[in-house]
Amino acid sequence: MSETKKLQIVLGGTSGMGLATAIALGKQGPVLVAGRNEKKLNNAVEAMKNAGVDGYGKQCDISDKASLADFVQYALSIAPIGNVVNAAGVDAGSSEMIWKINVQGTINVVEAFLPYIDGSCIVNYSSITGYYYQPTPEEIAIWSAPDADDFFEKSLNYVSTKEIDPRMAFMGPQFLTYIASKRFVQYYTAANALRFGRKNSQIFSVAPGSFDTPMLRENTEEAIAGIERGTAFGRLGRPEEMADFIIKLLEPGHEYLTGVDLILDGGKHAMGTIKQYE
Repeated sequence: MSETKKLQIVLGGTSGMGLATAIALGKQGPVLVAGRNEKKLNNAVEAMKNAGVDGYGKQCDISDKASLADFVQYALSIAPIGNVVNAAGVDAGSSEMIWKINVQGTINVVEAFLPYIDGSCIVNYSSITGYYYQPTPEEIAIWSAPDADDFFEKSLNYVSTKEIDPRMAFMGPQFLTYIASKRFVQYYTAANALRFGRKNSQIFSVAPGSFDTPMLRENTEEAIAGIERGTAFGRLGRPEEMADFIIKLLEPGHEYLTGVDLILDGGKHAMGTIKQYE
């Protein structure tokens, strides 16, 4: 392990874009990945080491503050904390689980790591689907107080009163909680720009479109073909493309970038919102 380089952290780094990002971050220093599944975590560490990365792994559930606090202390025992990439998230399951991991988990990550970073960056994974959810002024008022005792219940219950965007209706009404959670990630990231700036640090989020990950491969071949047709290039994104995108933004020269959500989706959002020239 380098004695001069800071520790790079990827939460949800056991597969897909998270693992690709962890491997790419290896050029900036030792890398610690977090995941809930021990077998996947061990496989990720092995993949990092095979790629020449000084890699470490530790189980962590970002929705559990105690688990995350323990993870942070382990990270500090390796090296000073550098960049933190939060790729942890779920798109299926109960509404409570989705909200607990995607929303409360994102809040927990920021609050847990902010005290320890200086001149570093936190990158949150949002989703292109977050752009299909429009929070109301009343909802924004709830989101503006994430430390409120009743934040979780009020914010989740508010989602249940809304209808899914017609463009996302084919995914089913249960998908509403997911896209709302990812819109919150975009909002929460932007709302933290000043706090991070005061620590000479950055925060931004990245919104993937359709990438070739184990999660997406759970769809049928017919569904995947339809997803591919929904991009300008007629293909899925490669996890390495997202990793390269993030790494380039974390390199010197982009220190003025903060508080924004950046889209990498192969034209998916443009094609779904604006009539294209033929």
